[in-house]
Amino acid sequence: MKTKFLIPLVALLAGLTSRGAGIDAATQKLLGIETTALAEKSLPPEVAVYGSVLSPAPLVELFRQIAAAQAARVVSNESLERVEKLFASGELVARKEVQAAQAQQAQDQVVVQGLEDRLALEWGPRFSQLAPAERTKLLADLLASRQALIRLAVSRGESPASAPLAASLHPFGRSQMPLRCPAISPAPTVDPAFQSPAFFGLIETPTVPLAAGLALTGVLELAGKPRLGIFVPQDAVVFYLGKAWVYQKEAGDLFERVEIPVDAPVEGGWFVAADVLEPHPAVTKGAQALLSKETLAPAAAEE
Repeated sequence: MKTKFLIPLVALLAGLTSRGAGIDAATQKLLGIETTALAEKSLPPEVAVYGSVLSPAPLVELFRQIAAAQAARVVSNESLERVEKLFASGELVARKEVQAAQAQQAQDQVVVQGLEDRLALEWGPRFSQLAPAERTKLLADLLASRQALIRLAVSRGESPASAPLAASLHPFGRSQMPLRCPAISPAPTVDPAFQSPAFFGLIETPTVPLAAGLALTGVLELAGKPRLGIFVPQDAVVFYLGKAWVYQKEAGDLFERVEIPVDAPVEGGWFVAADVLEPHPAVTKGAQALLSKETLAPAAAEE
């Protein structure tokens, strides 16, 4: 059940708790109050997700091992081609040299294939199918902290109904705008703690690198029918007693302070389910002044 408080504006200015008369233009100007109709907004379906920033060292090392093995394979291919041509032309090349070159070439091929298989089994097709140039760029970005590698998992018993499109994340326990993770791929193994589906992701970090081990919370955005709700701009929200509130103008001189959840931040504000707020204009300027006046002359709460 939502918490609301009815605030008669003129009564607040007079320090009274009874309802006052209508709001005139001078009173609104005094408090700098402006109201705006709240716009509708839709978001894709989502599921809660938890994760952490991974050290890129294992992936970087595997990329380097593959690159070294591929270089060795190139050399052995060239060596085999050379001795085979010499042997075919009658040069002084023993058959055992050709056989040795063939064995070395086969061995180098097996090493490359084994490392590629390991990459697919441990990191999935998102990383194993990268072209050489893409691997080189990713390696450079990880080493320079321009991108962060993360592992995500849904709660125990949860399973996304459709493929994840992206993730919206923030560091655990911190209040800030979410980090956008547009590159999500299934992990080949389940999460050992939650025993649930896990995913790998890459987050661009052009300004503030994310330290390995940092815990993350947020949501996975899924394909499917969008969720309908209301966009609440940041300027309309005030924080009081550890909760977030919005003032909405009702009939006459009454303002209603309504608690809203802030677990779905979006650019410029928050996404709120449609049934949380009434279709009344919200105070987008002067909300803090209203809160200050209200706390000097508290109104009775209605549950």
